[in-house]
Amino acid sequence: MGGLGWVVAVRAALPSPRPQGWQALQQAVGLAESTAADVVLVADAGRADGGPPSLEQWLGRCVPSNLHVIQSRTPHGPPLAGLLFRRGLERSRSSGRVLLCRDQRVAASAPGSRRSWAAVVMEWHVRPDLQLRQDRRALQRADLHITPSPGLAEDLRTAGVEEDRLLLLPNACGLDPARARQRAASRPAPGAPVLAMGLHRRAGLDLALDAWAANPQLPPLWLVGRDQGGVRYDTWMNRIESDPCLRGRVSLLGPRWGGDREDLVDSAALWLALYPDDDGTRSRLCPLQVVDAAGSGVPVVASSLESVTAALGNVPYHPVVPGDPDSLVRAITEAIEAPRPTGQLAASRPRWVDRAHRLRALVSERLGVDA
Repeated sequence: MGGLGWVVAVRAALPSPRPQGWQALQQAVGLAESTAADVVLVADAGRADGGPPSLEQWLGRCVPSNLHVIQSRTPHGPPLAGLLFRRGLERSRSSGRVLLCRDQRVAASAPGSRRSWAAVVMEWHVRPDLQLRQDRRALQRADLHITPSPGLAEDLRTAGVEEDRLLLLPNACGLDPARARQRAASRPAPGAPVLAMGLHRRAGLDLALDAWAANPQLPPLWLVGRDQGGVRYDTWMNRIESDPCLRGRVSLLGPRWGGDREDLVDSAALWLALYPDDDGTRSRLCPLQVVDAAGSGVPVVASSLESVTAALGNVPYHPVVPGDPDSLVRAITEAIEAPRPTGQLAASRPRWVDRAHRLRALVSERLGVDA
């Protein structure tokens, strides 16, 4: 349980509706639960924009005592937000800590000396662009490069990252495994709603609204989440309110976290995860929502994409042809009638603490440090 301390750096406010903030918190909590050493989470000073008032309410449980969060108590916009983030990161720097970041700017500015950090680990969720100086420097400065996506792993190889500095480390499930087993062992109430969690994939939810507008027999649809700034949220709200075929059948519930999030999944007939078929999603998608869906214990209806299938692993799902409303309606009908996943499958998805153990073991193995 010992080893070096960790610093998780994220250029996002906490809490916030941005996926990178949610992932960074869960990974930091997982690291803190996997070691007795201190873990520091350095976050941006930006505005939370719709998140709950505390990290405990966002996470849905207590934050480990060895996790320390550095974030301005007062939100600020750029450039002050960035300056405060860099100051917090500088105060946390130590040769006895591993830096884990997912922003190229952070890795690019990391001092290239083991006296500054025990190691620098860069997690890629976007394709490296060799035309950008910050990306080139990040590729050079990081001791280890990890990514949840097979497509991005191939991009990193193409960018010159050696195999011994590259790790494919899938995302983890953030839901309670005990509640997942309970869901898998039960059947939903008649007319239970379809749940779509997260509002950052415009084309997928537009497809859902098209299907619901044309098929009045579909059960209620709950759209959960809120995009940064609320632009997409407002657009969908206007469409729903102005279409009598959607009004009263489709509900925008806003962001839900912690116990409320688990309660929503309890009530759902199935989990909807829709993505467009394009170069960015076909193999490079890092789908947090898909991994949570896989470990939720409810049936999954998702776009038939290589990246989605990889994220689901051994959990069966009902595939949808991207962009095809009729395919979506067929998949929903089949999913409602099909049995739920077994309790064993629902609980078998790796959680964030499992990912943290794996990450620490791989850092120790590849870099020769006691992570």
